[in-house]
Amino acid sequence: MKVLLTGATGFLGKRVLRELLSRDIEVRCAVRESSRLDRIDEIRTELDRQIEVVSVDIATECGCHEAVSGCEVVYHLAASLDGCTSSLFQNSVVPTRELVRIASESDVRRFVLVSSLGVYGPQRLPRNAIVDESCPVDEAPHLRDAYTYSKVVQEDVAWQTARENDLPLVVVRPGVIFGDERGILCHRVGLPFGSRLLRLGGRQRIPLTYVENCASGVVLAGLVDGVDGQVFNLIDDALPNGREMIRRYRRSGRQLRVIGIPQFAIPLLSWLNEKYSDWTEGQIPKVLSRHRTDAMWKPLRYSNEKAKRLLGWQPSIDIDTAITRTLSFSG
Repeated sequence: MKVLLTGATGFLGKRVLRELLSRDIEVRCAVRESSRLDRIDEIRTELDRQIEVVSVDIATECGCHEAVSGCEVVYHLAASLDGCTSSLFQNSVVPTRELVRIASESDVRRFVLVSSLGVYGPQRLPRNAIVDESCPVDEAPHLRDAYTYSKVVQEDVAWQTARENDLPLVVVRPGVIFGDERGILCHRVGLPFGSRLLRLGGRQRIPLTYVENCASGVVLAGLVDGVDGQVFNLIDDALPNGREMIRRYRRSGRQLRVIGIPQFAIPLLSWLNEKYSDWTEGQIPKVLSRHRTDAMWKPLRYSNEKAKRLLGWQPSIDIDTAITRTLSFSG
């Protein structure tokens, strides 16, 4: 079997590449001219395996044809993580539409899109509700941030194009991916505020997934039979809350100055942020809009049951070990 992998030089992509090769799967990596090919070379040398690399622009028809030709499964991980809305759409949404369309014209039997748990819109859910694959996608992602907006539209474009062209599509929604060079403190714990961390809430569970665990789930989404048209959350077990994350961080010997905002005060802070943003005509951004705070810092529970049941996925590295490894690496 030969598969196409985009985003192979990225944080998650490197692990997905390694997982595919460990299963004796032939891999073609589609990369940009500016990609860090040394990351692929390291894996090639370490595993002593051949890896086909093609430098193409997957936003073009010609580039997609060259990338997809002869591949049975497409793993599409390539996406921008930051930038303005137009840049994110250009680098994520447009290539996805073209790649799905061209894949449907080829012999591809499944297309796996790696999206994000952030696409869910839990604003209307009660506190401590379960976020599973039945939870609706955010209806107003433009009120959150440019990245979330681009991921929601990317998914929508992929589903629409796949349905129009009868292409089997599977969407994977990882939680907050961490490990090695990507540390344990993320925006779901709090926001950097100068030299301090503005901790928001603290009792809410952080939907983490260790990068090695996530990679194995992504690979299974392209190999397991009978899951076409499905969506899967990839989240680790025994999730810590924000306060526990900060305690672990400090116990590792790191200094962190924290300003704590209790859960009950977040709605008031959000309301004030919106009012001052409107008053200054946008000069003060709506970093803590009520729409965003409900999605990011509301106490919720997260389910990975579907991925375990249908994919046979199991986080092989427990959360405690994963956090310890990550803190050791970045130390």
